[in-house]
Order: sequence, then structure tokens, then C-alpha cells
Amino acid sequence: MESIDNILVINQDFLADSPDSISLSRGDLVEIIKTTEGDTFSREKLRDFKPELNLRWYVRLFGSTENCKEGWIPTNILDFSNDSVSAFGNKGDDANFRRLATVRELIETEEEFSRDLQNIVDRYIKAVDKIGAPRIVRDSKDIIFSNFEQIAEFHNMILIEGLKYYSEQPNMTAKTFLRLERDFDKHVKYCAAEPLAQAFLKENKEANEYFQLIPVVKAK
Repeated sequence: MESIDNILVINQDFLADSPDSISLSRGDLVEIIKTTEGDTFSREKLRDFKPELNLRWYVRLFGSTENCKEGWIPTNILDFSNDSVSAFGNKGDDANFRRLATVRELIETEEEFSRDLQNIVDRYIKAVDKIGAPRIVRDSKDIIFSNFEQIAEFHNMILIEGLKYYSEQPNMTAKTFLRLERDFDKHVKYCAAEPLAQAFLKENKEANEYFQLIPVVKAK
């Protein structure tokens, strides 16, 4: 199961004290979004954090399914006794929490995988369309990459959005995969064509050297 380092328990009832704050109850689970104005959450900060007076963090009520509840709260109502175990019990023992955490891990993994796919598209496939690319590479684009672009688009534009749509409804996650079942045939097609691409690059020194010389493009 994914790390739950950015989930903490509320240690006392809290009534919203400003328009951008939220009311919470003792025992609520909240996801830390920001530790200061304009500063995104850092796991390192939370792990070594020692509460100070007058600090406020931006949080989201964990597990809410509608009208996402989030806002600024004082840090003194957060339980820092342990990231996963506290006076309120082990968060990992809560079935709903485990389901939500598993789905979130799935989404984060899919997002990372999608970025890697897009990095391949940006670094290699788009380079083939440039004027400076060897003709043998341009003419053999379909042999080398097959339907890789379609797969990258599927993960970046379709699958990830489907998973996010049901992110707060773990029991509905399977519906995304069932609805997109036939789209995964794209992966079968690519796997069948991949040996041909490997053979082509092995036999064509010019093409092989061209791709090795392409500068690294960092994934966004």
C-alpha cells in the first residue's frame, strides 16, 4: 500500500474561524496539501515536524466524495504522534482508508507512468519528424515505434482521467478498466511489433547511433 505520510488525524473538534478555513471533528483524517501559503506539501517537512504556535496548514478532508472539503487549519489540532499510528488507532486498520489509499497509489503510479510515456514521445518520436533525422529513420518510424503514441495518449488523456473520476469511490474503480477494456488491445499490438523494432535497430547502425545521440529531455 502507498505511503500515508501526508495523512494526519485531527485531535480535537475545530470550528472554522475564517472564510478559507474548514470545520473538523476529532478523529477526522486530513490530507496535507500545503504547509504555508504558496508552498506545496513536503513529506520531509512532515516527518521531522515539531509543532509551533500560530502555524496554519492547508488540508483536505480525506475520503470526502462530494463537495471536496478543504481549507486552512491551525497545526495544533493535528496529531503528530506518528504518521500512521496515533492515540486514535491505526489508520491502516480502517477499511475505507485502505481502499482510498490504494486507489490514490494507483493514480500516482499511473501519473508517473504516463509522464514516462510522454517523455519517450517528446524525446524520440518527435525527433524522427525533424528535418535532421536520417531518412532511414523517418521512413521506418512505424516499424520502430509502432503505435506507441496511441498508447501514450491513452494513458495521458483517457485512463488517468477515468481513475481520477472515481478516486473517492474505490468500489467504482473497476468500472474504468471494464469500460476501457478494448483500449488495452493497443498494448498487445505494440508488444507483438516490438521484436521487429529491436531487430531493425540492431541491423541499422545509422538509426541506432541517431537515437543514442538524442539529448535527454526531462519529463514535465
